[in-house]
Formats: sequence, structure tokens, C-alpha cells
Amino acid sequence: MEKKEQLPCGKNRHYKHLMLHIPHSSTVVPANVNNPETFDQEEWKLIDLYTDELFKPESEFSRIDVIVFPYCRLHCDVERLIHDPLEKKGLGIYYTRNTPDGARKWGRRIDSQKRYLRYHHRVVETLIDKSHALSDGLLLVDCHSFSSLPNLLNANPPQDIDICIGFNEDETKPNDMMIGKWLHYFITKGYRVGINKPFSNSKTFDVPGGNKYHSVMVEVNKRLYMNEETLEKTDGFLQLHNDIQGLYKMLLH
Repeated sequence: MEKKEQLPCGKNRHYKHLMLHIPHSSTVVPANVNNPETFDQEEWKLIDLYTDELFKPESEFSRIDVIVFPYCRLHCDVERLIHDPLEKKGLGIYYTRNTPDGARKWGRRIDSQKRYLRYHHRVVETLIDKSHALSDGLLLVDCHSFSSLPNLLNANPPQDIDICIGFNEDETKPNDMMIGKWLHYFITKGYRVGINKPFSNSKTFDVPGGNKYHSVMVEVNKRLYMNEETLEKTDGFLQLHNDIQGLYKMLLH
């Protein structure tokens, strides 16, 4: 049998392992006397509802790890920085807003920072373990959804994009062939795809020791799988879930 060439990082034709990072699906907020009683209409738009189910791999995929942040992003957004510029808009590690009914904030900054740091430490440990063992065959998939309705993060969401693929212009970027495969896959499934639009880049974690991995963000339009007014899943959920399973098969082939 002919021995396959071992491709270095940056020239991958497929990956040995996927790590699904799902940071914004949870609606859990730790009890705090300052918390509002429930989310309002604008806050629901910011939560990536059902993405933990949508991106969940079927049992056949033994080479996929899933890391889901257990708390709501309004309480702690693990994709922000400790001193994020968006804090000025109330969209930093934890979210705050002033409304006609008064100030809204979900917890305390110090609690959010503690959970943020613990979570980042956990993810980095996993990345070190996987990337060291897999010899540069690891892809982190940053899994999100975005609202088709105007919201606090995007006042003018595009109406012509179903799926956004994002990546960084650094060593975590997959090669052009792999990006082309992602694009071709979704287009052949009938989706309209944006590259780094409406959101750009992909989450990365600072991994010491020179261990390498790639990172790609996938943002799916909520209208594909849920009713954004009632917050209920639609018939499109199962189709999108199945198409995502097909993507995993292509990446791990």
C-alpha cells in the first residue's frame, strides 16, 4: 500500500481531529440580586440559541471534541478580551445596557472575569493536549449563529448571506484549498456564503509551546433554523444539522 505524504501545518487536505467551540448557546445566568427577571427582545437576539444542538456531532464522529461554555454570554462573553474596547458600549466580558426601564446588567464584572479565566484555561489545556498528540492535524471550529434582525451587534445584518465563514490572517488560517472546500460545500448545498462577512476572524487561544492548530468560524443565519420572533425551532433545523454533519465528514475524510 502506498504511504500517504504527511502534510505539514498549512497544507492540510483534511484534519485528524476537530474541536467544536460553542461559546454563546447557553441561557444560564448565575443568581444575582441585580439580574433582570428575564431577557428582553434585544438580548434574545444576541444569544446563539440551539447552536449546541445544531452543531452537535452524531455518535459516529469519534474524532470530534465539543466544548460548550455553560453560561450565557450576557453574563460572561468568553470571546471578548479582559479589557475589551466594546466595554464602552456595554458589550464587553459582561453586558450592560441603559433602557427606559432602567439599567440592565447580568451579574458582576469580577464573577464574570473569574469564569472567563477558568474557561480559557480549560480550553488551552485541551488544545495543548490535542495539538501535541495530533502533529498539526487539529482544527478548531468556532460555532455561532447570527440574527437576521437589526441588533446591538449589527444594526444592518445582510439579507443575502446564509452562512459566514471567518478566519484569521495568521498561522491559524487554513490554506486556500481548504477554505475553497468549505465554500464549495455550502454553495452546493444551496446556501449563500459570506467570507469574513458579516463577521470576520475566528476565535483562537494563546497556546504555549509551539503547538499548532487551525481555526475557522462558522456563523449560520438564525432564520435558517428558527423563528426569531417566537424563538422556536423550525423545520429547517434538521436539514441544517444534517448539512453540518456532512461538513464534518468532508473535513475528517
